[in-house]
Amino acid sequence: MRKVLLIGELSDIVRSLNECIRDDFQVQLCSPELESIQGMVKITKPDLAIVCQIGKADADRAIFEWFTKQNKKQLKKLPVLVITTKDDWQLCKEYCESEQFDKMFRPVVKNDILSKCYEMLSIAEPTSFSDMKFTKKRILIIDDSPILLRSIKGILQDFYEVFIATSGEMGLKMIYTKQPDLILLDYEMPGMDGKETYDAIMADEFSKDLPVIFLTNVDERSQIYAVLKSVPAGYILKPPDREKLLTTIREALK
Repeated sequence: MRKVLLIGELSDIVRSLNECIRDDFQVQLCSPELESIQGMVKITKPDLAIVCQIGKADADRAIFEWFTKQNKKQLKKLPVLVITTKDDWQLCKEYCESEQFDKMFRPVVKNDILSKCYEMLSIAEPTSFSDMKFTKKRILIIDDSPILLRSIKGILQDFYEVFIATSGEMGLKMIYTKQPDLILLDYEMPGMDGKETYDAIMADEFSKDLPVIFLTNVDERSQIYAVLKSVPAGYILKPPDREKLLTTIREALK
């Protein structure tokens, strides 16, 4: 089994990445301090390093420059996959220009990161995994109405893998466990409402690039403007029209 060194602060993001790849690779976790990385590379002799970028330019530069120097010293190149965001990538891309490095923007789903690992290691994917790559996109619906949840799931389940959450708090936890590609979010919920949930999603590095579509039964212009101030990927009035729902989701997933 090929060995992967997973580098990053121990967080939900790193735990999720570990869960994605640990069945296919022997994974060793490592903190993002350069001295720790140097020691772990020497001890474990990994076939691939995955760096969950920490967004600190000085620390990132030191790590990537060291990997580049190691590559020059060794006959065997150690490929490095950088898991980052579009904004954070600007801090380190100048140090990752060689073919030794590749990148993926968060959030990443299991099939995609596994496929990237196999590609960087230049080994064939298991047949069973190759078949998995054609799985449906994942959609998480967050709404406090069981009736609406069943209705929307019934519309979407032939086209997407659908997960449901009955509160904002539950939805935030499921983002890590289910890794959706898109979220349908009720704007008017008791407790943690849609805006608070949306703000929490956007504030989290793991989920801030996820497209979010608001579900709302508000049809007054001033209140629609309030919804759009959050800059979602779109909004749909409840109860949703089937074709409008499917079209809005398709556009957001592009």
